[in-house]
Amino acid sequence: MQVKVFEAKDMATGLKMVKEALGPDALILSTRTIRNGKFGMLGKPMMEITAAVDNGWQPPKTPAPKTQQADIVGQWSSPQRERYTQPQRHQPQEEISYQEIWSRRGSERFDYAAAEAQSRDIRDKSDLQQELAELRTMVKGLTHRLGGFDAETSQRPYVDPEFIAAPATTTTDPVAGLLTACGVHAETAQVVSRFTRDTIEKSPTLTRLDLHRILKDAIARLFTTTALFTGDRSTQRRISLVGPTGVGKTTTLAKIAAHFLSHHGGRIGLITIDTYRIAAVEQLKVYGEIMRLPLEVVITQREMEQALEKFRTFDLVLIDTAGRSPRSGLDIQELAGFLKPQFGIENNLMLSAATRERELEETIRRFSLLPISNFIFSKIDECDQLGVLLNIHYKNDTPISFLTNGQRVPEDLLIPSPADIAELILNDHGHPTHG
Repeated sequence: MQVKVFEAKDMATGLKMVKEALGPDALILSTRTIRNGKFGMLGKPMMEITAAVDNGWQPPKTPAPKTQQADIVGQWSSPQRERYTQPQRHQPQEEISYQEIWSRRGSERFDYAAAEAQSRDIRDKSDLQQELAELRTMVKGLTHRLGGFDAETSQRPYVDPEFIAAPATTTTDPVAGLLTACGVHAETAQVVSRFTRDTIEKSPTLTRLDLHRILKDAIARLFTTTALFTGDRSTQRRISLVGPTGVGKTTTLAKIAAHFLSHHGGRIGLITIDTYRIAAVEQLKVYGEIMRLPLEVVITQREMEQALEKFRTFDLVLIDTAGRSPRSGLDIQELAGFLKPQFGIENNLMLSAATRERELEETIRRFSLLPISNFIFSKIDECDQLGVLLNIHYKNDTPISFLTNGQRVPEDLLIPSPADIAELILNDHGHPTHG
């Protein structure tokens, strides 16, 4: 008994190879479609034909009538070949054992034409089953991916997170829309709008000036300011300027000193603990020489106590500090050691109005380690909109003591009232001065 396996591009070519190798009396044991590519999927389909022949068998003189074979796709066992297991992807329609085929060898001749036709039918069915299996796999994958799909969410257009929090009414409320155009947050704009709603509804024939006045009054009601200088000199005022680097603390300190001298008179002492920045001491010393003010340079906490004791008879003591990064908690703790609560110092946190609000809020949170009495906003002349003043003040409710709008000393210093700040928010803030 001789068993061989043949591979051909189609059944006709394969049968021809079988006849040439084993003769016309060869028995076809099985046929199947295979792919020789990577992972058995990417290659060109080929026909694999397993045939056998008995070397001692002679063909009968009279051919047996042709009969249609039932199904020749199956599995076989032979001592000369390992058992073959077909992939699950190509399951045979019917299995015929080798013994059954071999038992028929004496009663009939194998019909190659019928086998080819039937094998082609089986191959077509196998290909169809393969395509259906692939379609099922694709549908299963899509179903898995769309398992958590939310149709309602998918129909919603994408909106940046910073605009999601804005109430829908901001686009329909003219007052809120006007304030939003001035840089005021939607939430704060709604608060101001509620303050003005009754007044506006009672006055249907409002002019632009009337609306401006109503909005100005409503915004002013949300602000709190502090006038640090009054005519009372019974107690000494100790004022420090703290904040991040680059906000203009030293220049603002000189503006405050010059303003106090020109409007109130009296004795002023200057203290600086800014020994980190190059030429910082020299800069303040120049201002002190111009205004003829004494300056004390402090390096240790003990020297801070001595400087305050030296200026105990002065009307005003102004303290300049080094810029500290809001992200450096150790630097702020060190600064708190110089500005102890028992010293009675009013800490004014300086903030640049040109800084992003998120960073301003983070700076306020970090410097809250110190007892902050007031806010000072600098660089308002560098901003197109000043709604940031209302946004920050509404969230923190800390009074505002000064505003600065330039580098001139002492002209570019404002001691604002709530109405002044409201006017700056609603109008062109240009270069107003209170010098």
